[in-house]
This record gives sequence, C-alpha cells and structure tokens, in this order.
Amino acid sequence: MSSPSPSIRVDTVQASPQTVAPWSDHWRRTLTGSIDLQGADPVAQALRGLWAQRVTTLKACHQIVDVGSGPAILARLMASLDWTLAAPTTWWCIDQAHLGLGWQQSMPSGVRVREQTRFEDSLPLEGPVDALVSNFGLEYVGLHALVLALPQWLKPHGQLEAVLHARGSLIDVASREHAADLRLALHEVELPKLGAALVEALATAPSDPLPRMMHGVEVRDAYNAGVDRLKQVMEERGRPSAVLMDLLHGFTHTLRQVTQIGADAAVQQMARQGQAYETELARLTQMQASALDDSEVGAWRSALQAALSGPRTLSVHRVECPLGLVAWNLSTAP
Repeated sequence: MSSPSPSIRVDTVQASPQTVAPWSDHWRRTLTGSIDLQGADPVAQALRGLWAQRVTTLKACHQIVDVGSGPAILARLMASLDWTLAAPTTWWCIDQAHLGLGWQQSMPSGVRVREQTRFEDSLPLEGPVDALVSNFGLEYVGLHALVLALPQWLKPHGQLEAVLHARGSLIDVASREHAADLRLALHEVELPKLGAALVEALATAPSDPLPRMMHGVEVRDAYNAGVDRLKQVMEERGRPSAVLMDLLHGFTHTLRQVTQIGADAAVQQMARQGQAYETELARLTQMQASALDDSEVGAWRSALQAALSGPRTLSVHRVECPLGLVAWNLSTAP
C-alpha cells in the first residue's frame, strides 16, 4: 500500500470514546457502510438513485463537506456515478471515528479526510463550503449543535443534502430486530459465558470413554439449551436471523477447534467474538436512537431552515423503495 498524502489527515478533535468506539471497530473491519450503497437490494438502489439525482447540483460546488462520512463512503459512490472528485473540487470527509488504514487506498484525489473529528467542535479549514452532504451521519451530531455549526460551515447560498434515519423505516425495523436478537443471545441467554464454560469442559474431559461421556453434562446441557432458545426464536419468527446464524456459526467453529488450539486460545477467541457482538449492539442502539419520526424530522427542517442564511428553502422528502420507507431526505434541491 502506498503512503497516504500528508494532506489527508489534517486534524483531530477527540470525540466521546463511548460514542465513537463501535464505529471505529466497524471501520477497522470493513469499508462498507451499515447500508451498502453499492448493494443490489431495493434499499441500496433507492439511496443510489437519490444521490444520482443530486450529482449535477453538487458538481457545481467547489468545496463540499461530508458529515459522518466514514471512510469516504459517499465520495466513493460518486465515482460509480461517473463523477471523478478532483481539483478544483475538494470533498472534505469528517467523522468522529478512527477509520483505520484501509480507506487510504484508491482515494479520489479531491478527497480530504478529517477523522476523529467532531463536526460541531471544528471549523472549515478553507472557509465556509458550497455544500454540506451526509448519508446517515448528520443525525448523530444532534440538532442543537448542528444549528450552531451550520452558519460557520455553509456559505449563504450553500446546498444542504442529507439522508437521515427514519423511525419505522425498513432500516430501523431491521436494526431493531438485530439488536433484540443480540440482547437475547448476549444478555438473556449469555451464550459467550456458556460457550466459555463448555470450552473448559471439553479441554478437561478425561480420555476414558465412559467418564468422558459423563464429564460436564450440565455444562453441555446449559449450552445446548441456550442454542435451542435462539433457534426457537427463529422458528417462531418463521425465518432465520442473519446475526444469530453468524453468531452460532462462529461459536460452533471455535468449539470444534478446542483440541487443536487449546482451551486458553479458544476462550480468548470466544471472548473476542462476544465483544464484537457487544460492539455491534452498541452501534445498532445508536442507530435506533438517531432515527427521527415525522414530527422530529419536521422540527429538524424548521430549525435548520432558520439556521440557513440566504434564500435557500429546505424541504423534507421520503426516500422510498418498493418495500417501503427507507429514510428521510433533507434537501435544498429544487
């Protein structure tokens, strides 16, 4: 991997570790957003369609700030929409999370990334920008802080284009189900704890067949009962849960490795798996808390309209796909 340009990491303003950690962990593992904008599903198609409609307007802007950008997710989408971000355009990506190293590959030359930076506590490095964009990031700032920051960041005639989480949307419903599944597995059933106990039982089982068969029976029964509880939930729902299936496959794989890697390594591996799911649960909880209902998004529109200087009119649109509501779109586009 080639060394990043010195101009890419321009500053850091530390954000709350409790808020940021789940997202930093997410970006360490993937360059794909929570909703894959390049996906073939109807939700991704609806979001791509929205941003494709905004390309012409945004192309007229020389300075753009992308709030809650992740590793330039939206900027990379623009490349697939036949817009090469290069001089004289500068696309500023701002995100509170630590974004790792993977994002530095294949970065459009016009993109500048300010990671570990709170938008509301920072200032534009080259003066107010022509456009502010966000794809599921603006709502994490909070309305009051955003109202105060907006006039400092956006020019009087600037464009605002944001996609926000909607309460009751397809994304919100799915995230709530996944979070409920994780709470069941991690907090009610306590599968990581049961799995660690089973690892210890497997590692200390005697070699003699009869004692081995009787060894750790209660531990095995407890683990199997936990697994059965998760399976029962999926059966009652009438379909599998992606997050529960992934969790069960991971734990099963670790249990099968005990004789090869040893009890200590297996327990540590299971603990890492459990912590990864706890982190994912924290991220999903943040997503749910940020989702706006009809009245809340109306309040956002009114407050941000008042904060905008110049003649631009801010409106709210529903982003929909054939399956239902996807998100809210706050836009100054005609």
